[in-house]
Amino acid sequence: MAEEMISLPVTDDLLAEIFLLLPTPADLVRASAACVSFRRLVTDRAFLRRFRSLHAAPFLGFLNHNGFHPALPPHPSAPAARVVSLAADFSYSFLPSHDTWKVRDVRDGRVLLDRTPEDAAAEESSPVFTELAVCDPLHRRCLQLPPIPDDLAASVEHPLRVEFERWCEPFLVPPGQEDEAEETSFRVIWMAQCKTKLVAFVFSSITGEWRAVASQGWADLLAGTGVSTASSKSPVFFGRQYACGCFYWVMDWREKLLILDTQRMEFSIADLPPGCRRPPIAIVDAGEGRPGLFSVRENVAGGTFDLYYTIRRNDGQSSNQWQMEKIIPLDSGYRYYLRSATERYLLLIRSEEEYSSSSLQMADVECFSLDVKTLQLQSVCKLKHHILRAHIYTNFPPLLSSQTI
Repeated sequence: MAEEMISLPVTDDLLAEIFLLLPTPADLVRASAACVSFRRLVTDRAFLRRFRSLHAAPFLGFLNHNGFHPALPPHPSAPAARVVSLAADFSYSFLPSHDTWKVRDVRDGRVLLDRTPEDAAAEESSPVFTELAVCDPLHRRCLQLPPIPDDLAASVEHPLRVEFERWCEPFLVPPGQEDEAEETSFRVIWMAQCKTKLVAFVFSSITGEWRAVASQGWADLLAGTGVSTASSKSPVFFGRQYACGCFYWVMDWREKLLILDTQRMEFSIADLPPGCRRPPIAIVDAGEGRPGLFSVRENVAGGTFDLYYTIRRNDGQSSNQWQMEKIIPLDSGYRYYLRSATERYLLLIRSEEEYSSSSLQMADVECFSLDVKTLQLQSVCKLKHHILRAHIYTNFPPLLSSQTI
């Protein structure tokens, strides 16, 4: 008589290891629906921290001045995007005078907003220092940041005007080692491009205070580039991007990048790949600590567009050199534009060739996401208006998401 097979118990630790191998957050959500014990394990905070550290948050849509645009079918994130769009409050009604705030940055499920202070609203020119708030739309939480102290503010002299009639550029900083232990901690950098120097301050939610982190004169920073800001009335650098621990800006009409290392909080200048003389470009994480760069280029003779992907070498000797990785042909009959990027995803739009750039009204502007790891283009949605600027929104479904503020 054959011996009966003995079924060994499956422990929670073993189940957790199995669930960590599931390829997407959607698969984990489906697994959690199987039984109460599975759901209890999946929603454990320690497990969720491990899962989120191993899996990139999916592309759920993007934010612009018209609100949140979720990914629609057949995009693979469409189910999660629908759930988030119903659960989150992207009108920020939990903020005072919520219709006066503007989106300045989006990262890790948080949204950075600013507005003109009420006591300065009647002035003809916009103030240099605006009110700032960091929000978690999914959990309807926010934190209004304290004003920058007077002693720090005094170092901002003759700032140059940037987007939204603002004189400053605030943005969220990806979590560093000091932030990883606390899911609700975050940092915000406030930066100004002044006539003679760059100035930056950082706010930490842990300390609740602002501090100066970087200030460097243009003369030293731009030495050897042939560029002077002495007579400039507009910023020298545009199109902030982030990858591999650094922020990047492009110098208009010159093949140069401004880099801010978030670990050392130091600025530097680097070369762009040949041919990238104008933004927008998209800088991403190419893996192994190397930044990659996407740019849309037009083949004037053929009337077609290609997406160029280059990777910055990191061999210790030629760290400032770029190597072509891939050229991705794009469908003919359209004009293509890069509108946003994260370390993992791009947002592109396309419109028919007949579109007149003098009009903001156009028929069926198509939006696409591109996954940097797979180089797969996925349709996101169609709009009836042009997108001049947008912010990609990535997050986990509500079941797998924790409060970020």
